[in-house]
Amino acid sequence: MAKLRDWLARYRARFVLIGHRMEAVTVLILLLGGGMGTGYLFCVWQYRELMAQQRDDHQAEITRLQHAYTQTLQALTPKVAAAANASAQAAEASVEAAKSVKRAARPAIAPATAAPRPLSEAERQDVNRDIEAANRKVREARK
Repeated sequence: MAKLRDWLARYRARFVLIGHRMEAVTVLILLLGGGMGTGYLFCVWQYRELMAQQRDDHQAEITRLQHAYTQTLQALTPKVAAAANASAQAAEASVEAAKSVKRAARPAIAPATAAPRPLSEAERQDVNRDIEAANRKVREARK
């Protein structure tokens, strides 16, 4: 036991020095670890806040775009309906013009070998009036 006491007494200063160094290293490790842990937790908290804010921003943008799309559709609905109506009227006018041309081109019970007779002035005016009405409807539909 005396040997052990002598050995401890001889190396006492070194043991104290080693103890102080281990204490310093432990304090540094704890400081670094605590700082890293605190920084990590702060970053996670900040990341969650940013993700929540981004989700809210995305929802607000989707709502804004849906509102703008609804307004655009409401503004275009009457114009599309008017264009469809004008197209239908133009189609009806062209059908009427085609019918009048067909009527005028059909010979009134003529022999099969006879040459087609020229249109009378009244028939020609009816055909031209129907064609002009159809053209007018088409021009209105284009506007």
